[in-house]
Amino acid sequence: MRILILTQFYPPEFGAAAVRLSRLARLLVADGHTVTVLTGMPNYPEGVIRDGYRGRVFSRETLDGVQVERVWVYVSPSKGAKARLLNQFSFMVMAALRGTFLRGVDVILVESHPLFVCLTGGWLRRIKRAPVVLNVSDLWPESAVATGALRPESRLVKIATRVERWAYHDAAHIVGMTEGVLGGIRAILPDTSRSTLIKNAVDLDTFRLGQGQLREEVRARYSLDDRFTVVHVGNMSLTYDFKTMIEAAAGLPEMCFLFVGGGSQAELIKSWAAERGLHNVQFVGVLPHDEMPGVWAAADACMIALGDHSVAGGTRPAKLYEALATGTPVVAAIRGEGAALLAEAGGGIVVPIGDVPAMIVALKRLEASPDERASISARGRSYAEANLSPEQVKRAYVEIFERVAKRR
Repeated sequence: MRILILTQFYPPEFGAAAVRLSRLARLLVADGHTVTVLTGMPNYPEGVIRDGYRGRVFSRETLDGVQVERVWVYVSPSKGAKARLLNQFSFMVMAALRGTFLRGVDVILVESHPLFVCLTGGWLRRIKRAPVVLNVSDLWPESAVATGALRPESRLVKIATRVERWAYHDAAHIVGMTEGVLGGIRAILPDTSRSTLIKNAVDLDTFRLGQGQLREEVRARYSLDDRFTVVHVGNMSLTYDFKTMIEAAAGLPEMCFLFVGGGSQAELIKSWAAERGLHNVQFVGVLPHDEMPGVWAAADACMIALGDHSVAGGTRPAKLYEALATGTPVVAAIRGEGAALLAEAGGGIVVPIGDVPAMIVALKRLEASPDERASISARGRSYAEANLSPEQVKRAYVEIFERVAKRR
C-alpha cells in the first residue's frame, strides 16, 4: 500500500507527534508498505529552521526507508498567537502546493494538530482521489478554550469550529487517541463506524529498565549526587499546572527537581522558581529525543500535574507511557483517563488536581520506600510490555487503511 502521511512535525524534530508518526512510518515500511511523509522544514521548538534546511522552498530526503518531502514554512522564535498562526497557515498552503505533484497515493493519514492542516488533507483527497484518515490527538479549539488560551467568542474559535466540523465529515475515517477525544469526535460525527480509538504506544526497546551506567552519567551531568530526583518531561503549556509542581518542589528542598522541555509557559515557570529561590530546581530545556532514555534512567520519580480544566479527564500525557516503560514511579495530580491508566498499570500514585500537600506526601512516601518504588517499577514495565506495544498500534492503523482504500 502507498501511504502519504501529512504532518507539520517530523524528525529531526522530536515533539510527541514527530516521535509517534515516525515510529509508525518505520513500522509500515518494515512491513513492505511505501510511505511518504509531507512535512515542514524542521524548526520546532526553537522557531528557527535547522542547519542544512535553510534557504530551501522544497527538499527531499530518505529517513529509515521513508521518503520525506519538506516544504518551507514561516518560522519565528516568538510564542505569540500571530506567529504560530502564520507558521501553521504557511505549512497549510505550501504542503497543498507540494502535495499536488506527489504521485502514487492509496491513502492519506492527516495529523490534525494543527487543525488547519485538515484543509490541505481535504485538497489532496480530491486531487489524489485517495481517502483521508484523520488522526486527532487533541480536540482543538475546545482544548484551547478550556485552558484559557483562546476566548470562546473569538473569531478564530468560530472559524476553527467550522473547520473542525467540516474535517470530521470530510474524512473517510477518524482516529481518536483517547476516550475523551473520541467522545468529542462522536459528538460532531455520531456515526460510530467512522471513528476508532487507537491509544498511544511507546518504544519498548529504547525506553526500558536496567540502564544503570546511563543513570550514573546523567546524574553526574546535572550534579544530582545521591539525592532523590523527580523529573517533569515534556511541553510546558497551559494543559499543565506548573504552580502545583513548583510549590511541591518548594516544600521538598531535600529533593532535586529536573524540568526537561520548553513551551509557551517556560519563562513564566522559571520566574516562579526564581522568585521562590529554589536551588533544588533545574530547567535543562529541550533535549533531543535520543537523550530522553538517560533522563528517565536518572529519575527516581516522575511528577505530572494537570490543570483543572474541562479536558483534563480525557488527557493521557505522552510522558506517562515513557514513565511506565522505564519503570519510573509516577506521582500524578490527574483524573479521568490518565488516572485510570496509572491505576490499571499500578505505576504510581494519583493525587487530586491542585493538591500540593498530597503531592508532597506522595513524593515523600516514594523516597522513604525503595521497596515500593521497585514494586511500582516492575508493575509499570510489565503493563507497558503487555499493552503499549507499537506493533499493536501499527496493526490497528493498517486495518483502517485497508478498509478505506477498498472503498475508493
